Amino acid sequence: MTVRLCIPSDLTDAPVPWLVPDHEVEGGVCLVDEVDGHLVAAGLRRPARTKATQDSAELWCTHGHGTQLMRDLASAGERPIVIRVNPSTPAATAVEAEGGRVIQAVPAAYFPSAHADVQAWAQEQLELSRTAGVQIDSGDGYALEDLLDMWMTPYLRMHESWAPTGDTEATRQAFAQRFARDLDMRRTAVAVIDERPIAAVFTVGPFDGTLMPVLIQIDDRHPGQERAAAAAVAAMFIRAAPIPVEFDGHADEPIYMNILQRIPQRSSGNLTPMNLIELG
Repeated sequence: MTVRLCIPSDLTDAPVPWLVPDHEVEGGVCLVDEVDGHLVAAGLRRPARTKATQDSAELWCTHGHGTQLMRDLASAGERPIVIRVNPSTPAATAVEAEGGRVIQAVPAAYFPSAHADVQAWAQEQLELSRTAGVQIDSGDGYALEDLLDMWMTPYLRMHESWAPTGDTEATRQAFAQRFARDLDMRRTAVAVIDERPIAAVFTVGPFDGTLMPVLIQIDDRHPGQERAAAAAVAAMFIRAAPIPVEFDGHADEPIYMNILQRIPQRSSGNLTPMNLIELG
């Protein structure tokens, strides 16, 4: 077993898109673990684009490997690292062996958007929402800066207890770049009550044929926030079909969980369930 810096020739020996030569990693490190001339683990550590107080990390490994590489990755900087792992995978085993602490859970949230049960649920929610005075706007009716205004306060609130940002403006600029590149404006839905945006589903992708929606509570004190949130989710499903979706949402968000558990045809996907684990 040899843990060393990643070099260009390693890129064809690990099935992960994020692997880069170490010399290309600004402010971080990229490591690989080699056994008998073949990679058995790879890991990447770099500062979060949002300037969070933890560094972000990636890990791939085969069964029985990855623990030493994870240890070296965690000790390569002063800040703790946060890594996303799917439960019951070799990577999860390696991270747990290093005493990682689960700081957030992302429940299973894959849906075949075109399924008749999903579409029937969505139509029912939209009808209930219209009766309650909820209007649905498409994201392409807003400027990107307006959408960022809606996004930022909920994002900071949702992450302040487990992944606080160290620079609000840097966080905004990171999402401005990401949304300009990946946000599907037409499949982004904003729920409005009395001309005020209350909730929204920001939809990015598709990635590998799947859209990734994120539900946010723009006004988390409004009495109609759950109805508005359900309407935004429903509108996204109508517009997403036939592309499947997999939500990125946290288990400590009660309105998200209430809605998620009522939608039919929910299952695990490539990204969920998933735990965010902190080390260091």
